Amino acid sequence: MSTVDSQDPVQGSLQEPAEQPTPINPTSASLLGFLYWRPMSGGEIVAAVEASVGHFWNVTRSQIYRELQALATSGLVELGEVGPRRRAPYAITDRGREAFLAWLEIDPGPDVMRSPFLLKFFFAALLPEETLRRFVGIVRPRHEEALAYYRNLLPAIVRTDPAPAHVVRLAITYEEGMLSWLDAIPWGKLAAEDLDPEEPELEPETQPEPKPEPEPKPEPESEPEPLPEPDGT
Repeated sequence: MSTVDSQDPVQGSLQEPAEQPTPINPTSASLLGFLYWRPMSGGEIVAAVEASVGHFWNVTRSQIYRELQALATSGLVELGEVGPRRRAPYAITDRGREAFLAWLEIDPGPDVMRSPFLLKFFFAALLPEETLRRFVGIVRPRHEEALAYYRNLLPAIVRTDPAPAHVVRLAITYEEGMLSWLDAIPWGKLAAEDLDPEEPELEPETQPEPKPEPEPKPEPESEPEPLPEPDGT
């Protein structure tokens, strides 16, 4: 009986390909990002999202719980034991960490902005000014409140969380810009009652200014006639 292992040494040296991280969507990734630091209950995650990324990444409470359930089914998070007030903490798994870090390295796509107010304002020429002023009266306090919130938040996190603090600086700039933009609305110049939608008003064609005629060149002075030579006789 041979003592040599009958397994093909070449086949035995082959390694199975490494398992690729599970692809995840941005919302799931954001939840894994919070769990990357510590376990949190569903309610704690909702509060953390609403106080931070929820200001620029719209997500609802029900969507958060659906995503957490999907992450648990995929093995990216695991649910701990139920604690006080029937709260069960979610904890990220090793696969969840790999999936989150892999998503973090992917190039970001284009930003998508959704503003019901700006969408209506785009067609403001068809709105009564009274209605438009009412819209501004609704929107402006929201931006004032957000600006105050960000200004108070920045000093509290600028030393401990430099990356989120820099995002807050952008939020402050945005809210200040929106308030300045609202103050600059050209009231009285937005109506379009006299415009025919089928025949837009055209600006009058400007005729080119006539070029000045060149001044006539002075004629050269005629040379004086030569004097007659004296008679030598």
